[in-house]
Amino acid sequence: MKLVYPFLIVLALMPGILSAQGIVFEKGSWADAVKKAKKEKKLLFLHFDNPGCGACGEVASTAFNSPLTKEKFALNFVSFRTDGTTGIGKELAERLEQECTPSSVYLDADENPLVRYCGSTSFDRIYLEKAEEALTKNRERPLKVMADAYAKGDRSSALLRQYIDRLRELDLSNTEPLEAYVMSLPADSLQSGRVLRFIFEQAPVVGSKADSVFRRNYPKMDSLYKAVGWNKAVELNNRITGNSLRKAIKEKNVVLASRTAFFRQRTFSNDYKNGLAARDWVLMRYFRGVKDTLQYLRLASDYYDKQYMTARVDSVQKLDELESQRRMRGEFTGPDGTITRPSKPGQMLQVMAFPNTQRFVSALNQAAMDFQDLTRDPVYLNKALSWSKRTLEYREDGGLMDTYARVLYRLGRKEEALEWQTKAVKKEKERNSPMVASLEEALKKMKAGTL
Repeated sequence: MKLVYPFLIVLALMPGILSAQGIVFEKGSWADAVKKAKKEKKLLFLHFDNPGCGACGEVASTAFNSPLTKEKFALNFVSFRTDGTTGIGKELAERLEQECTPSSVYLDADENPLVRYCGSTSFDRIYLEKAEEALTKNRERPLKVMADAYAKGDRSSALLRQYIDRLRELDLSNTEPLEAYVMSLPADSLQSGRVLRFIFEQAPVVGSKADSVFRRNYPKMDSLYKAVGWNKAVELNNRITGNSLRKAIKEKNVVLASRTAFFRQRTFSNDYKNGLAARDWVLMRYFRGVKDTLQYLRLASDYYDKQYMTARVDSVQKLDELESQRRMRGEFTGPDGTITRPSKPGQMLQVMAFPNTQRFVSALNQAAMDFQDLTRDPVYLNKALSWSKRTLEYREDGGLMDTYARVLYRLGRKEEALEWQTKAVKKEKERNSPMVASLEEALKKMKAGTL
């Protein structure tokens, strides 16, 4: 997967979640789960775990073991849980364009996404609300119907807008139908603020016809950015970057990747340092995506050292302590750094648990895993080892220990690797984690020298 996002917790003034046997996940293959969903006329619920965040699996299991989720999901879904970073889980995540792990996706029986949820939470209501949203969307005009109409040549404005919107809602590429929509419009329509806003909200690929139409009228473009507000503008710029990067990777288009990197840099306005870091991140992900290993390793080595290894562990943890103190006062830091409070008494707010620590740990752990997958060069592997070791200074959990053990193994330090992998298995067994089986399998392979 491209990115790893931290798990979520939910703060609420309500009793604790009841513990009981909840969602029953299929034990067979994904293909078997799909067949069962079609036979029983149910939807599919697919949850991606990430071993790099041991606590993420734990908090998700809390929600999945709720009696409320048991009833809802047994009646309406065939459920499947898998490691989203390897094997069939990784294949499914890439096929469904899932941007983060851990995460969940609700699909119809034809494997078309209906609803996504990025992260994991111990609050069962989140999964129940998403389930109800998926059921509602499935009763509406299905994506397959719109896709079939588009494939047969229907280019009516109503169909295109509906199809484009649905693809956007599902985080699927809508570039081709968006281009078709723009090309179908008369010239005077392309001056309409309503049309330009629709195009903007689809996050068009950098340099595409739709992007050019939106950006060629600077005053209107600027007013639309102001009209949607700061948070929405950031979200749309992120999606433009993501859509453009996916297209560049798919087409192995380094020119588009470079243009996307420059676009990303410019979104940071006068923040030159972070703008350069954002540019490097885009190029790094491009080279990773097209499997240009040498370029990726070179860029990533510099990027992670500069962005994550220069900060002291205690300084990052201190930031989280301050954030926790704000939450205790009922204050929450918004995306723009402003302090907000719930607008209504008893309102539930979703927040990251230890956001700064999670960001550093997730990024460094993923980078170390990437390096041990991609190279046997001891120079780069020792870089990965230093990153992985730093994550363990933040906290010791089985997933992080597993990464450290794997890098040690790649470096030929087998005895140390076995020691750490054994500790990883023990730690996750104590938590009754769903990751135990995969960790034990890795330990077995390490002992046999076949990892």
